[in-house]
Amino acid sequence: MEEFINFFKNQLEDTTETVLPETDYINADFWDSLTAVTIQMMIEEEYKVNINIKELSNFKSIKDLFEFIQKNR
Repeated sequence: MEEFINFFKNQLEDTTETVLPETDYINADFWDSLTAVTIQMMIEEEYKVNINIKELSNFKSIKDLFEFIQKNR
């Protein structure tokens, strides 16, 4: 999970953002359509999991997204 959070944070423009497993990223100030595409590409590249933008907005937290990725690897 820590590695995933680091990958996630590195995709953000402001890498000083606090990102925790319980972070509700969809409602966070840093989340926008460009960030969504960037995160989607990171997930596909690093974890070989295909996820569409709409699916990204279905998760309540970073932890939920991470668990989805783990199940679909």
